[in-house]
Amino acid sequence: MISSCLLVMFVASVRAQSDLSVDCSSDAVAVSWRPRLDISEKLDLSRALLGNCPPSFLGSDETLRFYVSLRDCGFHKRVSVKNVMYSSVLVYDRGPGLSFISQPLRCVYDLPPEPDMMTAFSPEDEELDAAEEEMTFCMELMNSDFSGPAPSLTFKLGSSIPIRAEVDSHGSLLMFLEKCVASTDSDISRVSQVHPIISNSGCLMENSTFLPRRVPAEIRLHLKAFKFALGEKIFLHCDLMARDIHSMMVNGKACHFVKESNRWELLDDPSQSSVCSCCETTCPWRPDMTSGVSARKVLGPLIIVEDKSDRSLDTQVFEEGLSKSPVWLLVTLVTSLLLTVTVVLAVSYYLCVWRGGRMGYRPRRDLLTKR
Repeated sequence: MISSCLLVMFVASVRAQSDLSVDCSSDAVAVSWRPRLDISEKLDLSRALLGNCPPSFLGSDETLRFYVSLRDCGFHKRVSVKNVMYSSVLVYDRGPGLSFISQPLRCVYDLPPEPDMMTAFSPEDEELDAAEEEMTFCMELMNSDFSGPAPSLTFKLGSSIPIRAEVDSHGSLLMFLEKCVASTDSDISRVSQVHPIISNSGCLMENSTFLPRRVPAEIRLHLKAFKFALGEKIFLHCDLMARDIHSMMVNGKACHFVKESNRWELLDDPSQSSVCSCCETTCPWRPDMTSGVSARKVLGPLIIVEDKSDRSLDTQVFEEGLSKSPVWLLVTLVTSLLLTVTVVLAVSYYLCVWRGGRMGYRPRRDLLTKR
């Protein structure tokens, strides 16, 4: 097992900046963090998260304190030849209309070479350890080229949200996303409305696209930022499934709609895309669909905002006209008022002065004639 080979050579202690300290023990991490807020903002315990875990408490020095296990909170575990790294992100939600504050966090442990200890295990023991090894599922928001975490948790409507999911195991596993929905709460039981993203055991909706695999145990996608709960915190609730790549009973699928060909396409083998034909209706359940190892992950919070810069020329001209309308409206009102006053004065002059101001007025010559 990895745990039998992982000897912690040191307790990692990182101070990324004056308001963050991280102390990593063998299986847990202690974090003290003070987000840099404006003077008018007050630190709120309920607005902070480490991965998907809230703070343990708020210190007397207005510092957020986290004490969590590395197996919790959605830590991403990466194993290399020389070390093991656990990474996550600290997030502080400043409230409506304000940007999130985020701070990456990681714990790195050396893996010292100890051949004597490794040879102490027989092949049977190693096989047993591999079978008993706990698989670690990870899901995270990435930057545009998937080389690191997303630099921001805010995305414009219609833009691409890069997402990566993987399972960390020594076995030959194939990774699938079977179901994903969006909600406005990290606890899906507290919401009454969700927005479907992946349904029918692997059908990707929202005009989004799966990307070619780099390794079987990883799956990547570009999710198109959708119109749901704009400006609010959004959480993605996803069911992940990993199956033995050599198994003849693998029925998992990763389907997306390709606009160019106007059809659903299977990520791993486009020639077998007929299995995606049910994506717009209801895909039948198959007996082996429950085989494999599964996990549910909550990704977020993220926020989607309307892109005000992405507007048509007609819309811009219309809005520009609206922005100037108060001036033109004032000019029109003043002109109309002056014209009305002029007409009233002219009519009054005609009735009161020119015609004598009486409806029964008669010229003098008429009076003389009557005499």
